[in-house]
Amino acid sequence: MYNEIIVDETNQELIQYPDKQWKHFILHTVLNKTLFGYIPLHWHHALQFMYVIHGGVNVVIADKAITINQGDGIFINSNVVHEINECVVNTEYYCWNIELPEVSHNMEFDYVMSITNFAAKLPYIYLSSDDKEGLKLLEIINEAGQIYERKPTYFKLDITIRYYEALKWLMSALQQKHDYIEYYFDKRVKLLIEYLHNYAHTKITLKTLSHLVHMSESETIKLFKQHVNQTPFQYLMNVRLERSISMLYGQQTYTVTEIAMACGFSTTSYFIQIFKNKYGMTPKQMQKNANAQSEN
Repeated sequence: MYNEIIVDETNQELIQYPDKQWKHFILHTVLNKTLFGYIPLHWHHALQFMYVIHGGVNVVIADKAITINQGDGIFINSNVVHEINECVVNTEYYCWNIELPEVSHNMEFDYVMSITNFAAKLPYIYLSSDDKEGLKLLEIINEAGQIYERKPTYFKLDITIRYYEALKWLMSALQQKHDYIEYYFDKRVKLLIEYLHNYAHTKITLKTLSHLVHMSESETIKLFKQHVNQTPFQYLMNVRLERSISMLYGQQTYTVTEIAMACGFSTTSYFIQIFKNKYGMTPKQMQKNANAQSEN
């Protein structure tokens, strides 16, 4: 099992580019082998291309749930909030992240800004292998993923060439696309998400959250649920459970009580109960599994 995604305190993904001068990173992801078995709600500055090698995933973006089957894919624009769950066991996909260029890279910067500035109307593009134009971009993503895995001589040049082909495809799609998808993720919800992550280890009240966004308690719940499809406290519970898994799989060994207290659970027994209800095993059993995997 490996940690697929690292996020900061705002739940923005911190993509670990191996080469700081060449901001491309292509992951061959087996979703049920990631730390949580899914990719939690997050966003990132990078442009992202996905190609499903085997299986199928559900990508949730705002109130849209997009099912992507084997051989299909998706483009996700910069700063678009999304999460990924598998809908077929042992799903594998390429995830190609490209960080936004610096202003000094004039030509690339202009093209990419044209794309990112359209995020409100073009948060994503579903890529179907049944569509002739979509198939072109899918082939580019798949080829880039395979090249990144093999890493032949000059592989960075090969991938960069395909990146510019992908940019050209996106620019063309912008000019032709008229059935835009309205996308809006309220900044107040991002503020609530940031707060829930920063203070997940403490007691959080609905009154505190509502004051934070200057809304009534009922309006706060309604707004959050509209954008995240769960209440703030359902989301908080998932944050605490995900944090507990990170500690269970960490290099340092903690007791179950230490993890429960560090993650904001009121009692150890409550933590064990909630954990088992969600994951089908106790924290101690998962910790033993983690230790066994690290020894192999």
